[in-house]
Formats: sequence, C-alpha cells, structure tokens
Amino acid sequence: MKKNFLSLCFLIILSAFLQKAFAQTTNPDITVALDGSGDFQKIQDAIDAVPDNHPLPTVIFIKRGLYNTEKLLVPSNKKNVVLVGESRTETIISYHIYDCGSGGFNNKCPAADAQLWQGEVIQTSATLTISGDGFIAENLTIENTAGPVGQALAITVKSDKVIFRNCIFSSYQDTIYLWSNAKRVYFESCLVIGRTDYIYGSGTAWFENSEIRSWGGGWITAPSTGLNQAHGFVFNNCQITYALNSPRAGDDGATVALGRPWHNYPKVTWMNCFMTEKINPLGWPTKWNMDYADTSSELKLYEYNNYGPGADMSGRANWVGIGALTPQELPQYTLAAVLGGIDNWDPTETPYYHKQFKWTGNGTDHKWDNPSNWSPSGIPGKNESAIVDGFYEVKVQEQKIETDLSLLNGATLNLEGNVEFQLLISNNGKLNTSTPSTILGKLEITDSLNFENNQTLILNGQMKGAGKIIKSGTDTLVIRSKSPNFAGSLDITEGFLNADFPECLKSLTKLTLHEDATLIVNQEEILDITFPVYLATGSTLYLSKDLKLTACYLDGELMNLGSYSNSDLPNLIEGPGNLIIGRPNEFRFIGAQNGNWDIAENFVPGLLPQAGETVFTEREMETTSFNFQANIVVERSGRIRLRGDHTSSGTIKMESGSSLSYATSGTGFSLNAPMVFEGQTELLLNSKAIPIHTMKLPGNISGDGWIKINNQRSDTSNEGIAEIGGNNSNFTGIWDLTIMPGNTNSTISLLVNGEKSMGEALVQLGLNHKLVLAHPLALGDSFRVDLFDDAKIQLNENVSTRRAYINGLELGKGTFNQSSHPQFFTGTGNLEVLEGVSKTNDPQISNLIYESNNTLYIKGNQSIVSVYDFRGIARIRRNTDKVISLEKLRNGIYVVKYRIDGKEGELKVLVLGSGG
Repeated sequence: MKKNFLSLCFLIILSAFLQKAFAQTTNPDITVALDGSGDFQKIQDAIDAVPDNHPLPTVIFIKRGLYNTEKLLVPSNKKNVVLVGESRTETIISYHIYDCGSGGFNNKCPAADAQLWQGEVIQTSATLTISGDGFIAENLTIENTAGPVGQALAITVKSDKVIFRNCIFSSYQDTIYLWSNAKRVYFESCLVIGRTDYIYGSGTAWFENSEIRSWGGGWITAPSTGLNQAHGFVFNNCQITYALNSPRAGDDGATVALGRPWHNYPKVTWMNCFMTEKINPLGWPTKWNMDYADTSSELKLYEYNNYGPGADMSGRANWVGIGALTPQELPQYTLAAVLGGIDNWDPTETPYYHKQFKWTGNGTDHKWDNPSNWSPSGIPGKNESAIVDGFYEVKVQEQKIETDLSLLNGATLNLEGNVEFQLLISNNGKLNTSTPSTILGKLEITDSLNFENNQTLILNGQMKGAGKIIKSGTDTLVIRSKSPNFAGSLDITEGFLNADFPECLKSLTKLTLHEDATLIVNQEEILDITFPVYLATGSTLYLSKDLKLTACYLDGELMNLGSYSNSDLPNLIEGPGNLIIGRPNEFRFIGAQNGNWDIAENFVPGLLPQAGETVFTEREMETTSFNFQANIVVERSGRIRLRGDHTSSGTIKMESGSSLSYATSGTGFSLNAPMVFEGQTELLLNSKAIPIHTMKLPGNISGDGWIKINNQRSDTSNEGIAEIGGNNSNFTGIWDLTIMPGNTNSTISLLVNGEKSMGEALVQLGLNHKLVLAHPLALGDSFRVDLFDDAKIQLNENVSTRRAYINGLELGKGTFNQSSHPQFFTGTGNLEVLEGVSKTNDPQISNLIYESNNTLYIKGNQSIVSVYDFRGIARIRRNTDKVISLEKLRNGIYVVKYRIDGKEGELKVLVLGSGG
C-alpha cells in the first residue's frame, strides 16, 4: 500500500540521521516493486518522493523486475538519492529512445514514445539522467535497448560525486555520457557494454575493477576533456574484453579502438588493465576531424602496467600525447589525485548499501555455510549477493542458496545432493559433483559455465544468457527443463549429455560434440532444427527418438540431406532412432562474415536460402548483384542496406521498427523486389551527392504500414528522392514526408513513376517536400493527400482518379491544376477528378478552416473546434474563436475536428517549431 506522502517524508528524514550506520543493515526508506508490494510501482514516483535538497542519503530499494516503461530523471534538487537493486542482473531499468537526427519528435525516436516526455528528461536519449549531486546506484542494470540505430544512452551524468557499484550498463552507441566538465564519477565492479564511443563526455571518471566489454569495429571512449581539466577517464585494474554476436552484422571479428578524441583536449589513462587481443594496435586510429589531435601535447592518452595481448604499445599511433606513464607521473594518477578535489572526496569511504560477500576461503574447510570463508564474516542470505572470484572451490551440500551468487574466473562449486539457487551467475565458472546431485533454480551464463561432473548431475533449473555451456567430466548431465531465455551454445567435450525433456535445448544457437562425447536423445524436437550441430569422429549420438536437423557438420563438413541410422553410420549413431537432415523452410541472418546476402556462412544454417524459403533478420543485411530468391522478414531494428541496383525475387516484409537505407557519396541505389510494409518503417536516404540522390523501389508494394522518408545527411544540402514504380494498388498505408532533413536546406520528394504506383495510400506532405506525379496512370481509384505548411503536389503529367481528398475534404468533379488551385498544386500537368462531390465542397471555394504557421483560421459565423493528439487526447476543447494558436502544442500531427455553420469535418495539421 502506498504510504501517505507526508508520512513517507517524515520517515525519510528520521532515518537519514542513521544512514551512516546503514552500510549493510538499515532498511530502505522507499521500496519499489512492480507487483505492488512496495511503496511505489514506478521508480520515478519514488525519486519524486525524496525531499528536496536533503543533506543525507535517501535509500530506494528496487525489487527484481524489468522496469521498462519510464524514462527517468534525478533532478538537481533531489540530492543524495541512492538506488539499490535486489539483483544486479534481474533488477533492470530499461528504455529504448534514440537520437534520430532531425526526425522523430524533438530529434528523438520512436516519435510516439519521445512525445511522452518533456524538459530535461528528453534532453538526451538516456534511460536515466542524473542531475542531483551525491547520487549512488548499486546492484542493478541500466540499459538502452534501441540497438545499432545511433546515439542511445543508458545514462547521462550531469552531477558531482556520483557512485556506481556492482552495476551493468548496456547499449550499443554512447552507453555512458559524462556530461559536465570535471564533475566526478566513480565506477566500481561494474560491467559496461557497447560498441561506438560508449564512454564519452567531459566529466572526470574513475573505473575500478570493472569489465569494459566491446563489440568489434568501434571505439571504447570519446573523451572531450577541458584544457584546464587535469583528468578525464582513468581505468584501473579493469578487464577490457571482446564480445561476439554483435547486434550489427559486420562487427564480429573487427578490432576495437581505445578511443577517438571528441573536441577539446582528451585525457584517458589505462592502468593495470587486461587488454584483449582485439585491441587495435594503433590504440587511437582516428583524429575524428581534430587536426591538432596528433600534434598537441595537451592530449594525455596514457597507459601503464597493462597486460594481455592487446597491451603491446609498440604499434600505437604516433601522436605526441600517446605514451606510457612514467614513475614520476604516477602520483598524479591515484584515486585521491583524480577525484579528491578541494573537498577531498573519497568514494571508497561511502558505505555499501547492498550487502555483498566475497569468498576468501580463510576457514578450516571450503564449505559455503562456514562464516570464516566470507568477507565480511557471515553466510550470504536473501536480498544479498556473493562473489567467488578466482580458482577457489566452494562445497555446497543440500543447500538452498537465496543470494545472487557469481562464479568468476575459474571459481568452482562442488555440489552434493539437491542444491537450489535463487540466481547463479557464471562468468567462466564451474560446477562439479562428488555424489549424484540435482540443481534447481536459475542459472545465468554470461560468459561460460562448465559442468565438470564425474557423478550424475540432473539440471531441473532454468538457464538464461548468451554464453557457452561446457559439459566435461566422465559422467552424465541430464537436462530436464526448458530454458527459452538461453541463447548460447553447448559444447560436450566428454561424458554424456542426456536431453530428457521436450525442447530442452531448443533455444541453443550451436551444439558441438567432441571426440569421446555422447548426446543421448530421449525426446523428439529437443532442438531448434534450424540451428547447427557439429559432430566429430569419435563422438556418439544415442538416439532413442529421431533427431531432426537442417544443418549437421561432421568434422567440419556439412552432411548431405537424408536419413541416417545405426546401419548407415555405425561409428556415429547408436539406438533405434534416425538422424534426419532436411532442408529448412526458415533461416536466420547472422552476418557471420559480413552483411552480404549472398554468402552462405551469413545464415543459420550455413546454406544460401532458396525460393520459397524465408529468412528472418534483426540485423543489417546488405544487397549484392546476386538475385536473392528467398523471402525476407526484416524484424524490429533490422535493416536492408542498398549497395547497388539490385533485385530480390522473394517478397521482402518490413515489420514495424525496420528500415531501408543507403549511405553513399553517389546518387543512390535501387531494390527491385515485391515488398510488404507493416507498422512504422523508415526509408533512410543518406548521401553527399549534389543536387539529388534517389532510392528506387520499382517492385510492387503492399501492406498498410506508415513509411517515413528521411533525408538524413547533415553535411550536404541536397534533394533526397524516394522513387516508386510498381503496381502498388494493395498499399493502403501512409507515405510520411513531414520529417525535417538532417540539413535544414535539404528536401525530400516522393516520385511516383509507374502505373498505379500511388495505390490507395495517404500522403502526408509538409515543409518544402514534394509529391511528384510523373506517370499518367500513377493514381488508383482514390487520391488522398494531407498538406502542411507550404508543401504542394507537383503535377508533371496529366493524371486522373475517381475521387480525390485534400486535407480530408473531397474535391469536386473536374480538373485541378496550378492555375486553378495554386495553394495545392505546382507543375504543368492536370489532376482530373472523375466522380467528385459538388463544387460547393471544393476546398478552394468553401474551405471553412485552414492552418498556417501553427495557427488555425476559421471562416464562418458560428464554429466549435477541438484538437486531438495522436493518442486521441483532446489538447484544445470546444474553442469558438476565429483564430486559434497551436504554439503551445508539442511538435507532431494533430486531428482538428470542427463544426462550422452547421458543417462538420476533420483536418490533420502538422505542428513544427512550437514551444510546447
């Protein structure tokens, strides 16, 4: 039950005096829980309940759950706010806004979601913006799930003396934005995931004992350090690691740069850090338009005492500011020197608010429930966390472990009997057995988990994550549960794996059997048949049931299609079942080699899809001269990138959130394919070409989607053209030409250049953009256009239609052109309407209401006007004025409903440049 606000404030103030003693024992001031068991269900409500400018910490405890409906702000008057998650991996603060140039709403996408927020919270795309000093977060995840679409921040930090401990930050581009010059931020035992400039800004930050995990092809840091600012980012005792399975095709395998300079005089120091072999040898391979980057001694890009294959500095870029710290300089790079400031701030003196145990093994045995084995002394319990890091062995016997337990870097649990986990997190951890045992509960594999069992081990728990499961040891691992949230791989290196539950391995992306390893199949359909199985000579399939696959490799060679039994392959197959290898109907595009659609290895299974089959992609797929014959479903965040004048004879279905694009200095590309558009999709026209560049879609288009056309290029002024030429009679959606281009002097045109290419779609036309009718038979039975600002329809040909509607009003029967209706048309052609209404309803003659410069003007004596937003919420109710200002409305499309002199109607208007 939600507490009375005044009572809650009193409790916060009362408990604040005891906060220094909280450390690991005091109850929180506020609890947030999705199930209603706390004070609030929304995190922002809890933040808003914190007393303004409170001098002592206010602790907000957030229970497990996915909190993904809020874009959060800790305002500057909410000081010393502490967020404590119940679980680092299961308390997840998530949102999905991203920067989209000048499109969307206030340059943020998706526009419908961006419109929900205003003020400072929408200033960046961050899931969480922190402006209040003294903020602390512990034991939770903050993510932005927009994917590889541009700037998509997890956090923006504007305030001073901010601490993050045992947190995960995840995005693709610009994960962490340290906004404010020299403002101090401390990260300890955190995981930061990203690809492009994902730790950036002008703040001063110290990263201690944290993992910095990169997808390939990008830059870790993009510092913008002030000239008089002594330090930028310092990484100490960190692990710089590499991640495969990037959400963007083409990233996997590419090297990672330590950073690239972003304005001012960047300063970054790496000390005592492990560096993956995937570090670009140059370290800083690009100046990013900073001519002075390689010659200025004010850049301070240092390394000291790092190790691992990427730590070799002999190949670093020849910049004056790149070098190794000297012993004389080391005193300038202590925690106190970097973050201390004039107030001698030491974040390590701030007590932990989430109780965390670390294994020391200092007891007389290795038992879990021996308090002497933990620091601090005790036994980890509910709502706490425990870490075993390194080559320790922990004995667990008939135990229910209610804490979140992390096994790191070779740590081993020796299990005896039935063991139940609240949550076991493995990053290169091991489980072994000295007696027959059973596992219950949840297991999360972030890197790898090795079942090293020499006694039977039954897994009744659920797995999640995207890491690797390794089955070693001589005995049997029995899997008796489904794990739909596990998307990793399984390596059976020795012993037996018994798949003893329907679909128990169905979420795997890869299964490998090594020599002397056996897979026992006791159920049908244990696997997703579209994912590959790799066998080795000396491995065994014991098949009580048939095993159906579409991609099976033996010693690296793809096996032929067919059915195989023990009599066919006696050295490989045992039991009465058959190995049946058939061609799949469905594939997934993974971009293993690059983004091209003509390489078999880029698909799972590793075959080129054929006509009648379907490929799903949530990545970027690039066209080539190869005629792609299979169907393609482009899922949310997926993209087809045009690389020439190419063809697909299969149908391409564009789902909501997908896009077509090109990025070029040329005049554009084409894709000739039947296409279906559903939901909100985008055509991203991106070229430096002057004066025009064109995306041509000559194939038939169908569906009812909302297609937004965006001329993205900001460094060139030009005209971006989307040209359609197929028979699009079955397209009943919207062509949206209302987006401000990346360059304000650029324009967008929809060129309709084929018979019935306009179909039955609605065109929304704004700014200086154009709808160009260039074929005499371009229109279908009806023609519908909503005009905003000074946009006009360009008639290059004489065209005709049965009925025509402009701004929701039907035109009369007759001929319309630039001479008769200059406010609607331009060009030398005519529009002939064959079956229109009478002339009295002609918009030119009896237009009762019109919009100009964000203002409605009403003609007539008596009027009632209401204005509704895209969700149907009334923003202006029953206004009777003759002139109605829309300036206070947010940018976007609105529906105006009116009754003027007894006549009712609707009008759509686009509000741009308003102050709302």
